[in-house]
Amino acid sequence: MNLIITNIGRRGYLVDFVKESPAFCGKVFVSDCDISASGLYSNHDGSFLLPRPADDKKRYINELIKVCLENEINLVMPIIDPEIYILSQYVEALKEKGIRVVVSDWNVLNICYNKKCMNDFLKKIDISFPETFYSIYELENAINEKGVRFPVILKPIYGSGSIETYQADTIEQVKSLFHEGMMIQKKVGGDEYGIDIFNSFEGVPLRCIVKKKISMRSGETDKSVSVIDGRIESTALKIAENLKHVANLDCDLICENGKIYCIDLNPRFGGGYPATHVIGVNLIDVLLQLCKGQNIEPCFRNYQSNILVMKEITLRKTVLKDYEK
Repeated sequence: MNLIITNIGRRGYLVDFVKESPAFCGKVFVSDCDISASGLYSNHDGSFLLPRPADDKKRYINELIKVCLENEINLVMPIIDPEIYILSQYVEALKEKGIRVVVSDWNVLNICYNKKCMNDFLKKIDISFPETFYSIYELENAINEKGVRFPVILKPIYGSGSIETYQADTIEQVKSLFHEGMMIQKKVGGDEYGIDIFNSFEGVPLRCIVKKKISMRSGETDKSVSVIDGRIESTALKIAENLKHVANLDCDLICENGKIYCIDLNPRFGGGYPATHVIGVNLIDVLLQLCKGQNIEPCFRNYQSNILVMKEITLRKTVLKDYEK
């Protein structure tokens, strides 16, 4: 089995994770649309500079298929939100070429990427989420009629990586920051948790790893500590059982005064996955076993609690030819 990690960005560590997995036997390729992406210079078996998926999705898919066929790549593992959404529309076209893509169904992705749809989904399955307003008018009514207090959080309805996410402490700040396509949420305090919930290809939960976030950097978990928490785990599993995503789901929950709120769902290996991996739960190996048709039994709490994991900065260098700024 040969595998390609697409739009790898700075997550070169994923190459090592794949190569170290007992179930893997083959070559690991990587691609990106930016020649300066550090992951292109990791310990891979070949790298490719492909077009930006969002610029021309058909061209991107055609070039990706060409790379896969020329290098006998039969598994594609995307790790950025915009590409996952695009690839979900071409699963069958790639399958006809003998190429499997690790993505969930389009309806699942829409729940994860459209925050309004996510809130509707959470409400349907009785999972709490921060009180949400889709206009300044709704917020002002809630302030006047229900006593909603500041601060509030503004974020895009479609968005990822904390881009265009702001805290507002006054209605004047809200009015200066809010624009069409955004929503406003009451800020929820308390402990925040990042959970990796891994499902089978049939949408059955197989693994669930809970990590308490200590700090964030550039929209990703920078430091976290593993925890065993039955309420957080059962909430995450309830989401996974109803969402029926494929492979990994990066789920963010906040516990405030004993109440658990869901604030984000990311259907991919997220920035918090390295912490899961280094504490001994190799979800990439589980994925590879599933791809081989092996049966995987559900196993939860199969990790040690109170393990602090911290990311650190490393450097790579290479000689670039024909680099244009």
